[in-house]
Amino acid sequence: MVERQVKMDFGSRELKYLDVAGRKVILPFTCHGVSTQQQAGQERRAVVRLAKTVKLATNTRSVVQMKVDAEDGTTGVFLPKPTSKRHLLIAPTVDTVKDGMVSVAVLNVEGRREKLPAREALATWIPTDADMEILSLNGDLERDRVAKWVAALKKNDARPLQDEDKVDIGDMEAADKDLAIALLRQYAGIVEKKPGCPPLAKVNVEHHINTGNTAPIMQRRRRHAVSENLLIDKEVDDMLSNQVIEPGEGAWGFPVVIVRKKAGSVRFCIDYRSLNAVTVKDVYPLPRVDETLEALHGSQRFTSLDLHSGYWQLGVAKEDRAKTAFTTRRGLFQFLRMPFGLCNVPSTFQRLMDCVLRGLTWICSLVYFDDVVIFTKGTVAQHVVELAVVLERLAEAGLSLKASKCSFATTKMGYLGHDLTPDGIQPTDRLI
Repeated sequence: MVERQVKMDFGSRELKYLDVAGRKVILPFTCHGVSTQQQAGQERRAVVRLAKTVKLATNTRSVVQMKVDAEDGTTGVFLPKPTSKRHLLIAPTVDTVKDGMVSVAVLNVEGRREKLPAREALATWIPTDADMEILSLNGDLERDRVAKWVAALKKNDARPLQDEDKVDIGDMEAADKDLAIALLRQYAGIVEKKPGCPPLAKVNVEHHINTGNTAPIMQRRRRHAVSENLLIDKEVDDMLSNQVIEPGEGAWGFPVVIVRKKAGSVRFCIDYRSLNAVTVKDVYPLPRVDETLEALHGSQRFTSLDLHSGYWQLGVAKEDRAKTAFTTRRGLFQFLRMPFGLCNVPSTFQRLMDCVLRGLTWICSLVYFDDVVIFTKGTVAQHVVELAVVLERLAEAGLSLKASKCSFATTKMGYLGHDLTPDGIQPTDRLI
């Protein structure tokens, strides 16, 4: 994935960068500010320091406690100071002092752990007055600027999407809906369904299987009914034609298992339990459901993006492909694409997605394995801008979506066993 510079022009309130085709892209963004009584604020400024030493894991968001010399119940603006640690992003925050502390989000977007020592001065605290005012761009002006950007992105008339009438877009004014459709048409390359397996992502990431010095494991092939063998043959043929697997060679081999689901359908699986038992575990942190839901609280619009056969968009390292081999009556086959069932696959995929959306996660997007959520606490037009940035990242990485499982700019969405709405979050009815 190619790194590109992004310029934020606060004078014109525009985000400027080059897209994957080398085109200049200008996105409007909303600036939020807080009005304070300047002289009173200057007199009551306070330095904010860490309450205790904090260790930050790689590529994670942490909420840390900051000590501030202000009375409990005081509401103020937390303004981060410049830091030499450029990979640490400290969020400007409006918060109320409780027990002499304020809570602040810190993002470590680097691939190494970081430690912030206790008592380090990280910010300035400015108390606000009761008549605090949140400033934002006029909604109509913002929508017009986004519309101009979408029109300029590709001046040629974009053709309608396949099954465009079936695309799940939330209720909104006609102008906003046209805006969302226009954006999706620009990214038809990753939104539209294509026959067969999606292409490999254009990223330098492969799945590795570290088994140390363990001797190869070969398990006996299981006996299957005639109908199950026919199913296995069909799955093998489909995966061969889509270049998901290839004929295997080597000393590793694991049995195929046919799993019957509650609805009566069956699923082709491979029993990798013996392989997982000898694999060195990847401890890359996975998202906490409670933190994910907390970040979504208060949002007005949601977009849910589902990657098309997400795991199959990543390859297996050549030196480890033999370890994925499975046995059938037609012989041995091994995976070229990342298969389900391996213990470290979730960590590999989460690491990839955190890298692709670095700088956007916990701000306007969240990733839980192959599910991406874009959330906005502002207008539909603002949501379209944030959706555009995420789609551009996915296009740059060469990742493909499954449009039939995506929903765009909705006001209600099911996610992680909960229903998300502007009014709050509650467990899904069927789980109560």
